[in-house]
Amino acid sequence: MAGIELPYQDHHEVALQRGEQRLRERWDASRLKRLGAEAVGEGRLELQCLAWRFAVQLDPFAVTVLPEGREPSVVWRILVLDYLAAENPRPPVSFVSFADFAEGRGYLKAFDGRVVRRLQHSVGAQIDSFADAAERCGGVQGNAEPLAYLFRFFPRFELQALRYEGDEDFSPSCNVLFSDNALSVLSIESVIVAADELVTCMKKGKGP
Repeated sequence: MAGIELPYQDHHEVALQRGEQRLRERWDASRLKRLGAEAVGEGRLELQCLAWRFAVQLDPFAVTVLPEGREPSVVWRILVLDYLAAENPRPPVSFVSFADFAEGRGYLKAFDGRVVRRLQHSVGAQIDSFADAAERCGGVQGNAEPLAYLFRFFPRFELQALRYEGDEDFSPSCNVLFSDNALSVLSIESVIVAADELVTCMKKGKGP
């Protein structure tokens, strides 16, 4: 109803319902294959995410984490459905900062607090803890200075976590970069949530 704010949980439920409906309407094998989803049966697919694998089925509708078969959090289910709605993702060419997304300029403060500072003041404070946390979540080391780890969050969407060592004048700092095709596979809100969930994964050592 116009003018009435939905409770926070209701926003999640609405997003899930819309995501499920979009997936049902656009369940096309060739499109889903381009997203890196693997068909495993009629109305069923599997999708790799970081160090975990999701199963998605239409009837009855369910998103589960393999091999346990448990249901991931509502945030992860929304991320999976948003990704599976992408139409024609282009291959990534380079990595960009969040500030490079014109659509994200109103979210810069939230991104800095939820992602950059949280990473910097947790596992990013020490080089060993940063490296261990990145590897637990499926990160592959790239550069040594700054220390960089590449994460294939979804098959066509990548993140890069960076740690700068600092010196006598500056404390160590961190950042998260995005493959430059990010907005062809996710909404700007989901881009932030994906980075936020990566940091949570690195902090807690557990996934969805």
